[in-house]
Amino acid sequence: MTTKTTVTLDEKLLNRLREVVPQRGISRFINEAVAEKLAALERQRIEDEMKEGYIATREDRDALAADWAAADLEGWPE
Repeated sequence: MTTKTTVTLDEKLLNRLREVVPQRGISRFINEAVAEKLAALERQRIEDEMKEGYIATREDRDALAADWAAADLEGWPE
């Protein structure tokens, strides 16, 4: 499904776009460019959320690692 909308582009940007993209391909080009930019922003948001979660659970991981430290070395020669 497509929806027609109006966007405002900087005149210089529009002129550059018209130089490299055929008139009948501008909508497709803009649609693909927006999709790529959104995908990049979504990936960055997910990475940021994962980083925040990793930092927030650092103390829990450290405590869990300390609990298992004795078992990790069990059976190894000293």
